[in-house]
Amino acid sequence: MPYSFRDFSARSGTVGLGFLALLTAVSMLSACGKAGDGDGGATTRNGIAFPADADIATALQANFAQDPNSAKARELVKLLGGDKGQLDYKVHEVIYRQGAFETRYDVSLRMGQGGAESLQKLYATMIPKEEAAKLPEQTLAAYEKSLGDSAAALEKTNPQQAAALRATLDNLGKCYREAKANDSVAIMNGLNALISPARSGWYADKLQSPQVELRCLPL
Repeated sequence: MPYSFRDFSARSGTVGLGFLALLTAVSMLSACGKAGDGDGGATTRNGIAFPADADIATALQANFAQDPNSAKARELVKLLGGDKGQLDYKVHEVIYRQGAFETRYDVSLRMGQGGAESLQKLYATMIPKEEAAKLPEQTLAAYEKSLGDSAAALEKTNPQQAAALRATLDNLGKCYREAKANDSVAIMNGLNALISPARSGWYADKLQSPQVELRCLPL
C-alpha cells in the first residue's frame, strides 16, 4: 500500500512529524496552517516571555519546509484535504525548559473538499494500476470492494496485514465519508515539539512523544 503513514514517519526516526505543519508554497496546499480556535497570545509569566500559538505554528511550518523527508507527507495531506485544505494546530501546553519551550499540541485537517472525494483519491493510490484498470468502474464503492477483497485474500498468507488493511478502511471511512468541505478532521493527538528563540524568530525541533495517537490517517 503506497500511502502507509509509517512510511512517511520512518525516515525521520520520529512519529508523525511530517504532519506537524504545512508548506505555503503554491505547489503545496493553497492555505497555510494556523493555530486552532482559542489561539493563545504571547504572555509573560515570572519574567519569561512565552511564544503565542501563532508563533508556534509558524515555527513548525518552517521546520517542515526544511525537512527533505516530508514530501510524501505533504502529498498525503493535500490528497486528503484537497487544494484548499489546511492544517490547524491546537496548543494544549507550553512549558519552559531552560531557555526553550516544550509544546504539546494536536493537529487536525480543515477539509477543502468532501470526504468521499478524499477517500476515492486515496484508495486509488492503494490499488496497483493494473488491478485498478480491470475494475468495472473507477468509483469509491469499486475501490472499497477491491481493497476489501485484497484483505480477504491476505487472510491465509498474512492475517496481520489483512487485519491492518481492514482496520485502515474502517477507520478512514468513519473519519472522512460524511465529512464536508470546511469540516475539521482530527489527524494526530499528543504531539510534542521544542520551540527555541532564534535571531530570526522562533525555531522548532522535533520531539518524540509516547502519547502520540494517530486518528484519521492510513495505518
